[in-house]
Amino acid sequence: MRCYFGYPDSFLEKEPFRIKDLFLEEINVDYGSVPVEVKRKLLSVLNNVHERNYLFIGKVIYDAIDILEFSLFSLPVREISSLVLSGYLYGKSTFLIRSLFRNTFASSPEVFFDFNFFPEDFLVVNVGYTYSSISIGGRYLLHVPVGEFHFVDVLGNYLFNRFIYESGVSNASLRKSGKRGEILDQMRSTAARILFKGQVTVRVSEFDYEREVENQEVEAVLSTVIGSSAYGDFFEAPFDFSSSVVHGLYRFEEIFKERPKVRGVAVVGRLRFPVVEAIKRIVPVKPLELTGIEFADMDVVNRSFKPVCERVDFPKLRWYSEEVSSKDEEKPSLQRLRFLFNKRDLRGISVIEKLTEQGGADEKLAYELLSILKRCSFKRKEDIVYLNYALSAFSKLEVPSEVLPKVIEEIGKKAFRWELPLSTKMNILYFCYKYSNEVKGTLLGIFPAVFSTYVRDVKLPEGERNFIKVVAESVLSKE
Repeated sequence: MRCYFGYPDSFLEKEPFRIKDLFLEEINVDYGSVPVEVKRKLLSVLNNVHERNYLFIGKVIYDAIDILEFSLFSLPVREISSLVLSGYLYGKSTFLIRSLFRNTFASSPEVFFDFNFFPEDFLVVNVGYTYSSISIGGRYLLHVPVGEFHFVDVLGNYLFNRFIYESGVSNASLRKSGKRGEILDQMRSTAARILFKGQVTVRVSEFDYEREVENQEVEAVLSTVIGSSAYGDFFEAPFDFSSSVVHGLYRFEEIFKERPKVRGVAVVGRLRFPVVEAIKRIVPVKPLELTGIEFADMDVVNRSFKPVCERVDFPKLRWYSEEVSSKDEEKPSLQRLRFLFNKRDLRGISVIEKLTEQGGADEKLAYELLSILKRCSFKRKEDIVYLNYALSAFSKLEVPSEVLPKVIEEIGKKAFRWELPLSTKMNILYFCYKYSNEVKGTLLGIFPAVFSTYVRDVKLPEGERNFIKVVAESVLSKE
């Protein structure tokens, strides 16, 4: 008999079970009666099997491995001949699970991982609650701090922020009435229904608030977690899911001295579509999508390889360091800017600055900067520097009405690239404020609300936080 441990469903042969449910049944506690923080710990137990003093419930302290042990009591564990573990359980968690079966249940099932069931030319992703694993060719494994929780959390917080901006209700008044936490939880529940069940309506009846959520809006919000990196992009360190996959491909090549041959992709888990869309940009193949039940019938393809394992920690500030522009002593002109940009000579940055200072409503300058935006990629650092300065310049210029729609469209494509410096993001925000009527109804129009969600854990001056709120309200207001 084969058992698979995964999130949210584990399987004994093809019979599903959930670790949290079996654990609570064993200790006779109702799931609905436990606090939200306890629920989150129960949901993320597989990501934290190695944690001691993990949960306090019913006046008893449990290690995380204890929760798994209690949940197994109602299963015929002595009949389990093989265990299939999610990739993110590779390492110390595997040792603890082996020891649990050996010492507690006097059983020694053979242990496999999800990546053991695919050829060496497969990239395997397993999406957990707070962590996911990425295996490349069965030899390189990443533990990435992105999971189902982050998708629901960021979308729920965005929906709440947008409700605040559009309804005109203040956070302070909601706190005083005791409704802030209630509405925030409601928005997170709505986010889960949007992601899992395809719901499209957001509703807060007591404030007469209702609107529909578009797919493009959801994608823009999830971009803060999923990212937009492609193979060949430059970045200083992985900072989201996409950049982690690309980082893994780079590291594979560095460690094994060969370029990874990825001919297939498998994504395991419940909330797969954000991950699938991200990987399709990096590896142009249609991924296999699995829930975990499939492992009951799958044959082991690779038994012997020993993966190299790396845990990824995202930096707190997820944007590139600021660049100091190189001075250009010649007279600034569009011809000079075009010449330096074509060579990706950073002296062109000072030309952008000087032309912007004297630019006013210069249509030719606007078109030149628009051309730079379109031609810049994320493949090398020089392009990114030019991109930053071109984006910033548009917030200072009076963009002529003839070119403004094209500028709004192009900035909308770049605004949700979260590698860009904070100063550039603030300049995009200023652009949204300056052209608040023009950006309404466009992709760029939702940027202020997404940005306010993105920076919630970043230390910003109170003035900048208030500015974000003012911009979001001006762009999202129905007037």
